[in-house]
Amino acid sequence: MLKCKACGRTFTPGPRALRNKTYPLAEILDAITTYNRGHSLAETAAHLSSRYGHKVNTATISRWLSQHPALTTYSRLRSYGKRLYSPRQLIRTTKLYHRQVYEFAYHRAKLDLLRKGMLDPFIQRSSVESFHKLANFIESVPTTCPHALFKAEDGVRGSQLGDSFIDTESLEVVERQNAATETAALIIPGVGSNHERHSRLQRFMLANDAATIAVEVPIWLGEEDIAALEADHGIELVPKRMQPGGGHAPRQVTGHIDFLQVRNGCLHILDYKPDARTNRPFAQLTLYALALTRLAPGLRLFTIKCAWFNETAYNEFFPRKVLQGTRRSP
Repeated sequence: MLKCKACGRTFTPGPRALRNKTYPLAEILDAITTYNRGHSLAETAAHLSSRYGHKVNTATISRWLSQHPALTTYSRLRSYGKRLYSPRQLIRTTKLYHRQVYEFAYHRAKLDLLRKGMLDPFIQRSSVESFHKLANFIESVPTTCPHALFKAEDGVRGSQLGDSFIDTESLEVVERQNAATETAALIIPGVGSNHERHSRLQRFMLANDAATIAVEVPIWLGEEDIAALEADHGIELVPKRMQPGGGHAPRQVTGHIDFLQVRNGCLHILDYKPDARTNRPFAQLTLYALALTRLAPGLRLFTIKCAWFNETAYNEFFPRKVLQGTRRSP
């Protein structure tokens, strides 16, 4: 919070929507998240009082909740989540020690609704079962993730993968602005540490929008999976390292998906890129899409969209349209 020396008024730096506010941005966002995790207005006010050392009345919190409806769409699902899970149980978070620490987390109520075909009204009846398997995969990560694979020195990171399997001539990128860019524009300017930007944005979207079902989702592929994907799509996904005695060394690739969303009948793979205007992570995001079709059997590439974004740009493409080769994907 800043104070004008001339007039003595206090104000909060940040996005235009929050200028001239008496309370700091972090406190407002904390209140919105606390409420949407299932706390009552009175409990949210008590939380703020304990954490920030001053009283905030419930009418003020209620006003904050109404000011950003496009970014807090989980409010229409909140009553469902509150019936099934306590605020502590609603979001499950697991720290993954994969060379660096990743905070994998998923929203339990949204996964329940996804299994029932109720999270997104645009999901086709024929796709409900595949999204059910996706929910099963996400919930299994804490016990099934091969953590040693992520620490292996000879493994390939998805962010380092070459783009030789991408057909650049067929790339069709749609640039737009949506709730993701608006949320980033709201949150990122108020985060002083670059290290905290990803996690702050992830925690807010997971708790407050209706579409984000999981964040920092690990993906992994071994030699068998890579060979199967290459055969299915007529591509060379990961280059082979030939051995002196013949044959090639077993291949493996790993990565972490920033955001998984389900909306408009599709699974959306999102990556936050501060340099979204110049960064072109087609290979990385397409790999993530291909990996999910192996990790959640039955999930079709046809139902997946990929995008990268920052505060001003959201760039979206269909991974099924960019693969080199025969394109025999369903």
